Amino acid sequence: MRKNSIKTLALLILAAAFFLIMPAARASAAEFTNETHYLKVSISDDVLVMTQDTAQYDEIWQKAGISDPSATLKSFKDMGVAASFYEPSSKLTVNLITNRTSSTADVFSFADMSDSDILDYMNNAMSASSQSTALPPEFSVSRDLNELPFVRIFIDARSTENPCSEVIYGTIINGEMLQFDTFTEGMADGDESFLRKIVSGVSFTKILTHEEYEELVRVARLKLIVIIIVFVVLIAAVILLFVFLGKRRDKKAKQVSDAMTAFRERMAAGEIDMSTPPTYTVTTSYDEALFERLGMFRAWISPEPTFVMLVGILAVITVFKLLQAQLLHVIVLGIFIVVLLYMHYSAADKAKEALKKRYDVKSCPKPTFRFYNEFFKITGLPSASEYIYGQVTAVRTWSGTLYIFLGDSQILPIRLSDLTDCTAADIKSLIRSHK
Repeated sequence: MRKNSIKTLALLILAAAFFLIMPAARASAAEFTNETHYLKVSISDDVLVMTQDTAQYDEIWQKAGISDPSATLKSFKDMGVAASFYEPSSKLTVNLITNRTSSTADVFSFADMSDSDILDYMNNAMSASSQSTALPPEFSVSRDLNELPFVRIFIDARSTENPCSEVIYGTIINGEMLQFDTFTEGMADGDESFLRKIVSGVSFTKILTHEEYEELVRVARLKLIVIIIVFVVLIAAVILLFVFLGKRRDKKAKQVSDAMTAFRERMAAGEIDMSTPPTYTVTTSYDEALFERLGMFRAWISPEPTFVMLVGILAVITVFKLLQAQLLHVIVLGIFIVVLLYMHYSAADKAKEALKKRYDVKSCPKPTFRFYNEFFKITGLPSASEYIYGQVTAVRTWSGTLYIFLGDSQILPIRLSDLTDCTAADIKSLIRSHK
């Protein structure tokens, strides 16, 4: 059980790291924002935006006329599509593809380059790539759509067996190539109207110098290293904590076992005076309702610390993602929390049913507790026996019931209304004074 708890908590911490450092892309009614690329695109209210984070069953796919969202999402991932813009009125699509290479990092920005330098760079990049030159693209530089120069790339494949054409407007900014792509099937001339609207609406929240970029890369690497170290240390600390608690639990179990053995030996030798009247005597009754409350107590009122820690970590991450308006992540985490709560409830319910069967609750037993100076004895149950106070791991009261815990698997409830010659505080005091 402890090993499973350690694995679960370790996986959850790693999941937390993944969710916390995952970049976000957001689309509002008239703006698309991608924080990773410092990019903002002004769009019309009716333009639909899909990204790799768009849920497969989101209705936006149907609105965009995409019948197989899973295949489209796979192509997004394979092609590096950061966003896909769809204009319902024209039924045109523009894909944003991002790419960072050593050459784009060296050039860093088209902003200070002349048209001839930009064209030279594109020709050199094309000749150095592994792409086929059977249909060489046409390059031209456009400076009328945006403050930044964009290279227009036209690929004409209308003379092939599958006629089509493609127009790309690309620019290098902050060491990265951003390409806005539209594709046209058939022999018709491509409609660039929507593509040009998208490009003209492009702006950047931050434009870096090469030195600033290098510093950001250095800081990002340091942050990543720190995050990894923190989570590794956290996982190690959790494992060590569980190992420590496990060893302490095992040591306590051995002490209790030795004490119980010694008690049995003393009882067999007649060294314990059984003729002495008990300090307190309580007769109570067990029924289905009592154990239903016990199940509620174990599940939600006094859950295990590991469960509380898991839910707490998930809740913190969920709030963090909610503040970032990353609703998809919030939904995933919400489902994770619901599943965790259900599994916890199911385990508590099974433990409750096991106790009901153990104490034969259907027969409505009336156990009698006799609390002596060194031990207490229970009669009237199938598992009637003597227990030393050292075996008691906790004593709790809730909803009119006193619960005596003997480890994690055995719980002995006593109705508070059945305490006539003593109180719950008296029994707690007696147990604690001899532990």
